[in-house]
Amino acid sequence: MGRLEQDYREALDGLRFSDAGKERIMKNLMERQTGQSVKGKRFRPLRAALIAAAVCLALVGTAFAASPGLRNLLAEALGGFAPYAQEQGGEPCVINGIEFRVKSVLADDFTVRAFIEARDLEGDRLSKLVPNEVDAVFGLVDVPRKDTDNSEGMGGGTMGGTCLGYDAETKTALLSVTSWGLVLGDDLSGSEVRLFDLNAGPGQQTLWENMEGTTLPVEIKPIPSLVADAELASALQAEEVRISNLGLSAIFKGDAAWPQFAGASVRARLTDGTLVEAPWEGGQGSFGAYGTDSERKVLVWNFREPLELEQVDGIYVGEEYFPVKGLFTSR
Repeated sequence: MGRLEQDYREALDGLRFSDAGKERIMKNLMERQTGQSVKGKRFRPLRAALIAAAVCLALVGTAFAASPGLRNLLAEALGGFAPYAQEQGGEPCVINGIEFRVKSVLADDFTVRAFIEARDLEGDRLSKLVPNEVDAVFGLVDVPRKDTDNSEGMGGGTMGGTCLGYDAETKTALLSVTSWGLVLGDDLSGSEVRLFDLNAGPGQQTLWENMEGTTLPVEIKPIPSLVADAELASALQAEEVRISNLGLSAIFKGDAAWPQFAGASVRARLTDGTLVEAPWEGGQGSFGAYGTDSERKVLVWNFREPLELEQVDGIYVGEEYFPVKGLFTSR
């Protein structure tokens, strides 16, 4: 055992962690030290204060996982979608006294949703967030987009964010932000979460602001979507209808048909009679040039639980039912 490792272990002996926990922290510390070695310089014994600081740095990566309540928040938020979510491995980022870490991302052709853990380092501001309150989190997931002839300013999507829960033990909240209706590019590298502010209570009191405009990088791998047979698209007066385990989206040409479906809820009927809900959340987008033949509108619904596509017998849009068994094909 080297002197550095011995010093670290002595520092850890004064902390209340299980032996397995100490070993994980020890491994983290030694990996960090290896990555920070400087050519041509000999190691000097670390003072106790520096060792303690290094231990604290190693604990940053484990703080979010320390509380069972916090782990349960993410597990409950993902639910059955966990196998479809992309776990994120990025470093935490401190913005105006709150440490943010993107934990997971769910995406398909027209929905991108990021789950973010936020820990207050300077107080207890996050305890004021109201779970599931609309617009408690003002932010979006920004992605590279395809060129869809937006020369006249047409193009974009909607966004939404909320607090999914709060863990008092770690002063950490689980947040989600969603972008709908964007036409994703073929290469999604460079995607990032943009958080603008956090709000709570009557009048949406601002609890935190991202004054510097700092962003959080994310990796995105969309779930594949299937395309509905032209029969269903025609029934909805849409140009194309797509479905994935995450949601249903309808692409409309021009402005004529889509308003009658915006605001309607969607339900998928499975072969065993079960109904899977996809309430309207305001998900929509547009692309193409306004007033031209390229103008398109997209409406997006997200299912409350993952949809097994081969089990879908039909789709309700509002109260109108459309049989779809066997009507979906690969894109």
